[in-house]
Amino acid sequence: MKDSFGRELTYLRLSVTDRCNLYCLYCRVPELPRRENMTTAELAHIVNIASLAGITKVRLTGGEPALRHDIVNITKTTASTPGIAKVVMTTNGLALARLARPLAEAGLRGVNVSCDSLDAELFRNITKGGELARVLDGLRAAREAGLYVKINCVVMRGRNDHEIESMTEFACARGMDIRFIEYMPAARGDGSGIESSIHGLPGDIVRAIVAQRYELIPADALPGDGPAQTYQIAGTRTTVGFISAMSNPFCESCNRVRVTSAGKIRSCLLTGGEADLLGSIRAGASDAALLQMFQNAIDARPPVYQLYQSAPIDMRAIGG
Repeated sequence: MKDSFGRELTYLRLSVTDRCNLYCLYCRVPELPRRENMTTAELAHIVNIASLAGITKVRLTGGEPALRHDIVNITKTTASTPGIAKVVMTTNGLALARLARPLAEAGLRGVNVSCDSLDAELFRNITKGGELARVLDGLRAAREAGLYVKINCVVMRGRNDHEIESMTEFACARGMDIRFIEYMPAARGDGSGIESSIHGLPGDIVRAIVAQRYELIPADALPGDGPAQTYQIAGTRTTVGFISAMSNPFCESCNRVRVTSAGKIRSCLLTGGEADLLGSIRAGASDAALLQMFQNAIDARPPVYQLYQSAPIDMRAIGG
């Protein structure tokens, strides 16, 4: 399925919950009212429609997907859907020590683990109470379970930018890949903007810092890969990527569509079409009608996103 600009959509980011057990500075603050989760069957229905639309890769995200008691079953159902070739997950890693092996056995292929500092006190400050040791245990468990592991690090000027080199070294020593992500302003739970004292660091500056120590060899992107500018670190198995959504939007190569935790198709993280897929499923809409909703939302994708064109966004609900 292609949008009106000819971009082919093959990748679904599916937010299975807007709940999270961390309160990261750049993502989330006050708690939203509890919302009913989509059922496993409803999620399976959405994945099936997505497959009919040409989606081949699904990322389970949130919020924190591991907070769902049925996340292993969701993973298994998604991985067994005809046409879905790859299922991965974005997680904060707190539950990975317990869940990595069951998730791998259910068909999960890889995890992106959010880790913005290797200093326990700073990590606790950024996440408002997170335990770094649990995340590190989760990373080890994921590798032992045979999952592909990628570390996601949001770089914030004056907060964790001094750890760019040590984060890279950590990844290299363990044969893991790492992605440095530009901070992107999001919304609070009350709809207002995130704390104004947070400032990002452009991706080209982060890349220059890494290149001071490591030889970076441009790496060819694999089909279905994300938006990072990716480099192989010479002499290692590690790739390092720089995701510069603010300073260098990657819209022309975007191959993804989102379904929010409320069951709405969102054709772009920030701007674009949105349609109530879950509401239509619960109203008994046919698969053909649901497939048309997918196409309609995709057709509304903008050529380049505009930050907050409509309203601030809540990353947890959208699965940013």
